Amino acid sequence: MFKNAGFFTLFLDGRTEDTMNLENKKQFVVILIAIGLGLVAAFLTSQYVQNNIKAQTKALARDYGKQNAGFAKEIETLRSEVKRQRDEIKQLETKQSQYKPGVAAQATTEKVQPVVQMDSFSVRTPPGKRAVTILVDSLSAVGGLINPGDFVDIIGEIKIPEESGDAKSVKDVTTVLFQNIQVLAVGTNFKPLGSAPAYEAQQKARSLNITVAISPEESGLIAFAQANGKLQLTLRPPTDGGLQLLQVASWDTLAEYVMDHQGTELMVPQKQANIFEADDQEKDEVRPYIQIFKSGAESNF
Repeated sequence: MFKNAGFFTLFLDGRTEDTMNLENKKQFVVILIAIGLGLVAAFLTSQYVQNNIKAQTKALARDYGKQNAGFAKEIETLRSEVKRQRDEIKQLETKQSQYKPGVAAQATTEKVQPVVQMDSFSVRTPPGKRAVTILVDSLSAVGGLINPGDFVDIIGEIKIPEESGDAKSVKDVTTVLFQNIQVLAVGTNFKPLGSAPAYEAQQKARSLNITVAISPEESGLIAFAQANGKLQLTLRPPTDGGLQLLQVASWDTLAEYVMDHQGTELMVPQKQANIFEADDQEKDEVRPYIQIFKSGAESNF
């Protein structure tokens, strides 16, 4: 009986081992299948990502190529336009050289003589303006730093006769006479200097002949102002072309400016009023007078 029991036990152990081996094999197969599916999924994912990257790269390359083609076309168009404008400028320069003012042509009965070009300062004067030369000392001309082509304001220090009977009594008035005036030449130079030695030569000069472009009316006024006073120049920046309403410089305006901007009160001299003695003989005598009205009619007593 015990022998049969031992045999049955061994049989059960064998069956259990076979079952466990089968389960292990199934689990191993499942693991292998899972690993295989994971590898397949990873491969498919990588292929999908690579395909997307390739598609995006091709799209970007296509767009970049289109942009480059557009830029190249625009550059070519600009080059053609620049070339056309250069040709037009050359044609205009050729025509201007042929019809330039001051060009003298001498003709003979046999043949036409070549055109002789003569440079003239008048062609540099703007239309509607007059070239007028004023004498300004170097210090009053911004220390000699005035350059042809600059724009300046002209300040006048003018001697104005007083209203009193004394003919020698004058009053000095300083004010801005003209604004935004173009400088045509300094001395005989009507081209920009562009070098320090030239400025040094102007600074060493005691006075400078400044030629400016002004209107016909202003030319007479500036000649009158220079004959009755002294002129000074202030240099303007090239981008500032505006005009301003400015006051006449005096003790009162100076004191007012210093008070407004610095808060300092200047004790300026006060102008004395003219006092005239009254003539007693010509003075009308004021007498008492009474006028009485009664019932709407005047009554004298």
